[in-house]
Amino acid sequence: PSFELCRTLPANEVEDGKIEVIGDDIDALEEGSCVALGIVAEVSGAKMQTDFEPILERQFHRFLNCAQGLFHMGQRDSSWIRISKDAFADGLKLEHIGSILHAKIREEYSAIVDKCQVTIYTKVEDVEKHLVEAHEAYSERDERLAGMTDESVDIFYSCSLCQSFAPNHICVITPERSGLCGAYNWLDGRAAYEITPTGPNQPIDKG
Repeated sequence: PSFELCRTLPANEVEDGKIEVIGDDIDALEEGSCVALGIVAEVSGAKMQTDFEPILERQFHRFLNCAQGLFHMGQRDSSWIRISKDAFADGLKLEHIGSILHAKIREEYSAIVDKCQVTIYTKVEDVEKHLVEAHEAYSERDERLAGMTDESVDIFYSCSLCQSFAPNHICVITPERSGLCGAYNWLDGRAAYEITPTGPNQPIDKG
């Protein structure tokens, strides 16, 4: 089991820069083996909105793939991370995944995020426990879009977030059609454009 989740907390509940690994780190694993993995980034900020959570969450993919020796694929509860032998030999650990996420979220989203802490779970029982909470968050996001149709809006959104893997690819996201990754919907595209007007999600006038 695996999941990735970004959630907003009050400022007094977030310790900026705190990185915690609960369970075995990769130095306790046999080469070639796999482990359950849950990644939770908790953020706070005066301008942070619940609608922005899935936007930050989807950046995990881009941020982690910037690290040499790390391979990240998937989203929500179907994520997959591979770590190369060379990266492990150079000292890469799961705590560094947390450090990368903290640094990049604070750097690229400083306009809305004032604090960020990251917790990484590798015990199956912990991952399955927090997966229930993650599924609730995913469902709430999906329900916000329920009832909207392509005809009810005047603008669609492009998405080029996955171009690190598919440089010639671009998605067009509509209320009835999410991105091919399955994680970006129309509301996410609108929120992402609001956060970063020059980012990977751009408005497309219908017609």
